[in-house]
Amino acid sequence: LCGYHRYIGALDLYHAWGKKKFALGDIGHTKSWKVISMELNRKCILVCANCHREIEDGVVKLPKKSLLMNFLTI
Repeated sequence: LCGYHRYIGALDLYHAWGKKKFALGDIGHTKSWKVISMELNRKCILVCANCHREIEDGVVKLPKKSLLMNFLTI
């Protein structure tokens, strides 16, 4: 959302759409790559930690999924 790209450790996966089936960072869960990639591709976007917090608290609103997906495929 903000264009941050300096340090990968400051990036988070945000579950933007649909119900979260599982937390991607959970330890001890075994999932096939197909299941993980479906969760990532259908429901998540990569954002910086600050944008993630702002989305969660309602400070920033995400564009509609269709507009965001068009932006992400450019």
